[in-house]
Amino acid sequence: MWLIIFWNLLAFILALIFGIGYYKKKKKEKVSQIRAELWGTAVFIGIMVFFNGLFVYSNFINDRREKNAFNEMEEKYKEEGIPDQETFKNLKLSIKRYNLSSKRYYAVYVANFNEKATFTGNILITVKDDNKKVGEIKTEQITLKPGEKRMIDSYKGPKYSDKYSYKWIGELK
Repeated sequence: MWLIIFWNLLAFILALIFGIGYYKKKKKEKVSQIRAELWGTAVFIGIMVFFNGLFVYSNFINDRREKNAFNEMEEKYKEEGIPDQETFKNLKLSIKRYNLSSKRYYAVYVANFNEKATFTGNILITVKDDNKKVGEIKTEQITLKPGEKRMIDSYKGPKYSDKYSYKWIGELK
């Protein structure tokens, strides 16, 4: 939120600078004030549309990635979960890749499909490439309440490793 406010204030300040600068440069012409106002307004609108468009696009991509992760975990639960028991098989994890300035990052999403049991503990994630272990990540201590789904972590990873395995280290209460 603060980033949006910052960019909008920057757009307003730049519009004022360009508008006033254009007005002073073209002071001798009769229509200089109108041109300066139009130029300042155009700069303001252009910068606002550009940066707000970037934020909307970024939020759309993040929401889509999160929705895909949650759908994937629900499918895994339908295939592997045990609905009438409180068990670790009802805890699911999904890792989704995203790029930031040519670097590859991975977002870790988790879900607890148990009806009563809360998970407290860590997750040990093993990142693989061609079935070879290329990295291991241990999350911080987390608590997942029944029915809860969320992103818990993100990390920078190897360029071409999309396979992973995970182990829940903790307890269900």
